[in-house]
Amino acid sequence: MSLELTPMMSQMHCLSSSLSSSAFRGSESRQKTRNNTLLVGSDNLSCASLAVLVSSALTDLGGNHIFMSAFWSWLIAQVAKLFTAWYREGKWDYKVMFDSGGMPSSHTALVVGLTTSIAYQFGLGSAYFPISLAFTLIVMYDAAGVRRHAGKQAEVLNRIVEDMFHGSAISNTKLKEVLGHSPLQVMCGAILGVAVGTFYMLRCT
Repeated sequence: MSLELTPMMSQMHCLSSSLSSSAFRGSESRQKTRNNTLLVGSDNLSCASLAVLVSSALTDLGGNHIFMSAFWSWLIAQVAKLFTAWYREGKWDYKVMFDSGGMPSSHTALVVGLTTSIAYQFGLGSAYFPISLAFTLIVMYDAAGVRRHAGKQAEVLNRIVEDMFHGSAISNTKLKEVLGHSPLQVMCGAILGVAVGTFYMLRCT
């Protein structure tokens, strides 16, 4: 009798082991599925949070009239370079919109537009105006002074190297010659910054 029960008990033990193993594998599979679901959910949440933050930042910047005044002054100056370059050279060159130098000075337009909007919103007696004015004068001096002379030095050095080696350049890369602005370009940028800053603040505030 005991000999007959032994194989039966062995089969029951194997069946029990296989059932336990199957249950364990099923539990492990469900756990992995849950973990993957949580990971996907957290990724979606992170993307949604990032989108909300970006949207909130853009909304805040769009409502900041001082920032928008400076931004539009800079953008209009950069676009204007395309037309002044066409008038001077007789061809369209879209690279001038992303380059330094040219007519008018976009750096000057930006800082003058910034100072104009600060003066309009806070007044000439505020602490913000002299800080912005000092910053503007430094940028204008740098554009018409330091950067312009650096560009002239680069132009002279390129000519010297070309003459020394009889037109065969020692390098494929030449020094950048258009870095700064002439006083007229700086003045035009300042006029544009005042005009755009005043117009924007009058229309949007």
